[in-house]
Amino acid sequence: MRRAHRIFYDSHVWARTEWLGTQVLKNPLDLWVFQEILSETRPEIIVETGTFQGGSALYLASISDLLGSGEVISIDIAPIQEAYPTHPRITYLGGRPSTDPAVVQEVSNRIGQRRAMVILDSDHSQANVEAELDAYAPLVTSGCYLIVEDSNIGIVAKRDRPGPMEAIDAFLARSRDFVVDHDREKFFITFNPRGYLRRIE
Repeated sequence: MRRAHRIFYDSHVWARTEWLGTQVLKNPLDLWVFQEILSETRPEIIVETGTFQGGSALYLASISDLLGSGEVISIDIAPIQEAYPTHPRITYLGGRPSTDPAVVQEVSNRIGQRRAMVILDSDHSQANVEAELDAYAPLVTSGCYLIVEDSNIGIVAKRDRPGPMEAIDAFLARSRDFVVDHDREKFFITFNPRGYLRRIE
């Protein structure tokens, strides 16, 4: 499976994956798991760090359409782009880092008392992912998910370590509110190994 994972990753076919015409940059197997999580947990707010082309925000909004509820907040350090897909369920926050205290506070205010999940997919350095985990974990509702993307970096590109996997390990060593849900890795090839964290408290 490790060899298959590396072959799939190195093919970059995932970089040519689109949702309704917009580049997504995701493993389609993980996208399938995302919709299962959304269907099962029904978050009212989905927070995403790292917008890129806006494809994953559009995907999450589309699944929310099918479920009949849900909003997406997509955060990126780059200014909001005119080319981003528009959708009534998507709010873009651009021009500031996801870890900026003002951004975290704005997201917290938007969530309020609503059911929330968080997907982290911005700067994949260990320091940034740890900072995002500390900032956004408290916003995740019990039973919902905090997903750390691209924790496979240490498997497929060891030169990019330390990264998300090391951040996950450090976070779990000091937090007892989340557990790794290995059942979400059921398709064997996931870009988020140990990255599906479910809040238990």
